[in-house]
Amino acid sequence: MALRKYDIVVFGATGFTGELVCEYLLELKDKDLKWALAGRSLSKLEAVKERLIKIDESVKDIDVIVGDSSNPDSLDAFLSDTKVVISTVGPFLHYGTPLVEACLRQKTHYVDITGEYNWIKLMIDKHHEQAQKDGVMIVPACGFDSVPSDLGAFMVVDYLRRKHNLDTADVKFSLVNVNGRVSGGTAQTLIASLGDKSLSTSDNFNPYLLATQKGQDKTYVPWMRRDYDFGGKWQAFFIMSVVNEKVVRRSWSLYADQGRSYGKLFKYRESIVLPFFPALLLTSALLTIVPVVSVLAKIRAIRRLLSKMLPAAGTGPDREQRAKGHFEAQLVATADTEPYDPIVRVRGIVKGFQDPGYGDTCRMVAESALSIVKSHDSLPGKQGGILTPATAFGQVLIDRLTHNGGMVFEVSDIPSHS
Repeated sequence: MALRKYDIVVFGATGFTGELVCEYLLELKDKDLKWALAGRSLSKLEAVKERLIKIDESVKDIDVIVGDSSNPDSLDAFLSDTKVVISTVGPFLHYGTPLVEACLRQKTHYVDITGEYNWIKLMIDKHHEQAQKDGVMIVPACGFDSVPSDLGAFMVVDYLRRKHNLDTADVKFSLVNVNGRVSGGTAQTLIASLGDKSLSTSDNFNPYLLATQKGQDKTYVPWMRRDYDFGGKWQAFFIMSVVNEKVVRRSWSLYADQGRSYGKLFKYRESIVLPFFPALLLTSALLTIVPVVSVLAKIRAIRRLLSKMLPAAGTGPDREQRAKGHFEAQLVATADTEPYDPIVRVRGIVKGFQDPGYGDTCRMVAESALSIVKSHDSLPGKQGGILTPATAFGQVLIDRLTHNGGMVFEVSDIPSHS
């Protein structure tokens, strides 16, 4: 590894998110970091490089690499020279597998921004054991899906264990404030996922689909409710919970397999704060319209029609819109205590200060890759496998994300009278 030419290669650098990841790496001004751009089109790569040079002339000598998921040899050629690859090329169900398989062949570590749990399940089933055997870290879901959820849960569990010497029984996550926009790539990925037939209905609704063992959580109907742990505000179904909850439960199970369990009774659930009428509309749609669309999206002609109606891949919020973005998530964790002992509860806060899907996602996936480059031997997931952000990076990534106030990860006790 030490002899490899590149610390990081951004694969998909010509895409909307890929170029933003390159900008983030550039803004770090890390002269010791050796990185390069990769994608299918040389002309588009050169255009991205020109735009980056306008930001900082020091990248005039950066390498651009042509690599195509449909040509495994082209992937092997640059991955053999790479310590960590960042992939932003979705839908991952269509384009992700060849890159992961090439990483395993070349023993190159891998991080991405996917929220496609169906594809993550496929990678676990096909490649987890091989990745463990070879010590290769394959870490999907390193963006807004699912870093705030997964590291947030890790943070409150770790706090309860260190400060109170207690396991965790229950964690509730609520996205209490968010300002962000959806890119064309995300919209197209959603349609591709709806059209996927690789999972059965029971698989899709299985809370422990990605986990190595079953726990206490049950499938639930998306209903709205008030929650006084979050200011008495209305809680509605959070669309990203379909992947985030599964990722957090995988973290719980992988740590339990290592004898570092979050707790035998551990449960986890997500929601989003909405005013009453938007919450009612969303809940109604989820119970009536969405099931119909999910069935229709399995038909190729309808899927194509839906795809044409949505923004095209490669489009997204502009710089000004991204700068106005932000989010705040809160987590309330309850410790596993004896029946007559005092109840112990803590509140975690996770904040980002840019568009969560693009500005903050670029920070999260880039810092995930840098955790491997800079701190591999200190990582909880250094043994390899198809991992989650919490099991791969843990506190190392929290420290990187909060450095210089880039993000906030905080936790404190909730007074017993609250």
